[in-house]
Amino acid sequence: MNLELFIAARLLRGKEKSSVSVPIVKIAVVGIALGVCVMLISIFVITGFKQEITTKLSGFMAHIDVTSYGKDQDLSGAGMIASDTLLLKIRELEEVKQVYPYVSKPAILKSKTEVHGVVLKGIDSVYDAAFYQNYLKEGALPNFATTRASNEILLSSSVATLLSIEVGDKLNAHFVQNPPRVRPFVVQGIYDTGFKEYDDLVVLCDIRHLQRLNGWKDNQATGVAVELFSLEMIPKLRVDIDDVLYFHDHDSFNRITTLETAAPQIFDWLNLLNMNVVILLSLIIIVSGFNMVSGLLILILDKTGMIGILKALGCKNISLKKLFLYMAIGLIAKGIFVGNILAFVFGGLQYFFQIIRLDPATYYMDTVPIHFDLTYVLLLNVGVLLVSVLMLVVPTILISKISPIKAIRFE
Repeated sequence: MNLELFIAARLLRGKEKSSVSVPIVKIAVVGIALGVCVMLISIFVITGFKQEITTKLSGFMAHIDVTSYGKDQDLSGAGMIASDTLLLKIRELEEVKQVYPYVSKPAILKSKTEVHGVVLKGIDSVYDAAFYQNYLKEGALPNFATTRASNEILLSSSVATLLSIEVGDKLNAHFVQNPPRVRPFVVQGIYDTGFKEYDDLVVLCDIRHLQRLNGWKDNQATGVAVELFSLEMIPKLRVDIDDVLYFHDHDSFNRITTLETAAPQIFDWLNLLNMNVVILLSLIIIVSGFNMVSGLLILILDKTGMIGILKALGCKNISLKKLFLYMAIGLIAKGIFVGNILAFVFGGLQYFFQIIRLDPATYYMDTVPIHFDLTYVLLLNVGVLLVSVLMLVVPTILISKISPIKAIRFE
């Protein structure tokens, strides 16, 4: 039997209401519980922000974008050959979720009363519109599987408000080119992602309209968008796609843009949030550790008499250090357990009821996002336990300086 562990367990289950150390130790445990709770909620929120924003960004721009070098001074791009062979080769790569060609073209939408500049994004029937389906507010998704080019479009609620239009209304899209062109469209659906920067800009339409306006063939596109199952695979897939492009057509010069390079300001903001969270976690861990150190010192002083008796009975200093470390670990584990429960309760309330709201114009979403990642939870709990125990090794040195005779007489 492990004697130190047995005594520590008995002492932790003790009912010493009058002991001086009881309230101090409880305060230390509460400090650890609150610290762990705040740290876990911080991780839930920051991972929620990253997941929500990257999901919205990838819905608008895709994880990897392949475009052609050329006269791409406007958003229309120079145009590239998006052959079935190229799309198939990219689709066969590992971790690729979706591959689709698209055509983007600036336009001015004009309703009966207002005008607004947008970028029409032309897609075909192969495109998986699950992203827009999730944020669909009114109407339905356009049907691009028709024999002739569909006149249906999908735009955001912010654009619909600016143009004072609703689902089913007609409007004209004016294209600034030589000669100028006009195309009539019907609003089939209205979406709202809360990402105002892109909601005000992106309008979905049939790719065949934009190909004809550009004088392109059916296999020509502004670019090829590639969506992956995991963001971590972007660096590897970027190299693999570059190899596919090289062997597919030596004469073409294509540019590969990743999600992070396409929106650097967004990811710089997320990295700044990461830095703030790291500073916050470090400060909370240090404060919680010092709380536990003070609690352990008081616990040692309170049990001085017991230490003297155990030393008189032949107990070695190393055994006594283990005893108090076991007690400290038990108290820390209790604080971590309570902190986890509080964090998941508060996080769950926000996740299901969206109590705390945000300004979409500033944060790109209307509520504080919560994402539960058990890997981060486990790492944080283990980290807090290890750091706290390492900090508690120093105060246990005090035990070796306690004299048995003086300790037994200590009051």
